[in-house]
Amino acid sequence: MHARHVMQLLAACLPALLDEAHAANWLEVFGNESPDAPLFRPMAILQPTYTHIDADPVSGLQGPLGSYNGQYTFNNRIQPNFEEPRQFQFMRARLGARGKLTDKINYFALIEAGSNPMTAQRDVIPSILSLTFNHLPGARIRAGLFRLPTDEEAMVAVHNAYSYTYFSNAVQNLLIEQPVQYTGPTANPTLSNARAASGCNCFHDWGVQVYDWFNRGKWEFSYAAMLSNGGEIENFSDQDNNKDLTLRLQASRVFGGKGPNRQDFSVYLWRQDGERRFGAADHDRIREGLGFKLSKGKGRLSGSWLRGDGMIIAGFNPPFPGNPVAVGTDEKADGWYLEGGWRFHPKWEVDLRRDGFMMMTENPINTRELTTTTLGLRHFLRKDIRISFNYEWRDMKVSYPLAIPDAAPQYQRSNALAIANNLGNRASLQLTWFY
Repeated sequence: MHARHVMQLLAACLPALLDEAHAANWLEVFGNESPDAPLFRPMAILQPTYTHIDADPVSGLQGPLGSYNGQYTFNNRIQPNFEEPRQFQFMRARLGARGKLTDKINYFALIEAGSNPMTAQRDVIPSILSLTFNHLPGARIRAGLFRLPTDEEAMVAVHNAYSYTYFSNAVQNLLIEQPVQYTGPTANPTLSNARAASGCNCFHDWGVQVYDWFNRGKWEFSYAAMLSNGGEIENFSDQDNNKDLTLRLQASRVFGGKGPNRQDFSVYLWRQDGERRFGAADHDRIREGLGFKLSKGKGRLSGSWLRGDGMIIAGFNPPFPGNPVAVGTDEKADGWYLEGGWRFHPKWEVDLRRDGFMMMTENPINTRELTTTTLGLRHFLRKDIRISFNYEWRDMKVSYPLAIPDAAPQYQRSNALAIANNLGNRASLQLTWFY
């Protein structure tokens, strides 16, 4: 399915914008409580998920990689353990509480015990531990561990506002950060070997954020500035004394509703600037993007473009579990997504997303292009329970095959093409329950 066809289908949905789509100012939703909020409000989120990747074991690899023939690449296995192409797991299992300590101070605490990149090395880990201080007009202060103010897809509440099982390629590869440690050079001088130093940060970090929102008639303007560690969230302390600065601005035309049930049209931009200690040197890690969202009536439409500069992680190299992780320290990548949904019945919604990602664009030998079209169907059994089905048509291309040598005994080009052509489509069925 081409992007042109997706645009036509999304545009066809827009006349149906009538009465049920949702949006939010997530800075407010996650950071603040309503005036009548209690001291203690328990929370629980469960997302049992079954994923099936329609792929065959790779074949046709030559030279030293020939020993991997008959195995599945990591892209055709289920994260975070990359063991099987078909698997049932509790993708998310979260328990926590939030509330007001005083009229000016509120808190939020949440632990993660599901099977996802955040818990790859620990069974249970805090995902949110924060206090918000609402003393200064125009400058609320939130401190602790919580989500960074970046792309909209990375900020939404997955239990009641995220429409898909898996994130778009660009968000998955650029914002779900995997802390790594240098382990040595590779035969490719543009890449280095590394190993995972901890579970993924998954959009979170320890830090201090100043933020607020301002209403001007039917418009709302919000900002956030966060200074954070830029390291492993398993450790409260900063591991390398390099801080990240993340900024976000948003303007919203509010149509009605409040909290996570608000309907609006918003545009936003953001930038994250920091460095990572890798080997004996510090390297840039810059992420930035802009996007929009429209939620009105029974329809939803949103899109985003984001890019990365500096440290980019390509995955296992060779692309099979147990191998080192390939890292480019002076690389670039960019991607986008366009998605929409239509609640065609009070208990049924259809969703469609097209996304693309260009990885490692500075060195043609490393460049790969990922594109995915996701068709989703959601059934809302009750206000707190839904069932989601996603089918993803996934494609990988070697962007510049002629830049890759293909001489014996390595056969690098032939192997790269065989691995790219082996990527399988992915289907998932997920139940979401929250309290």
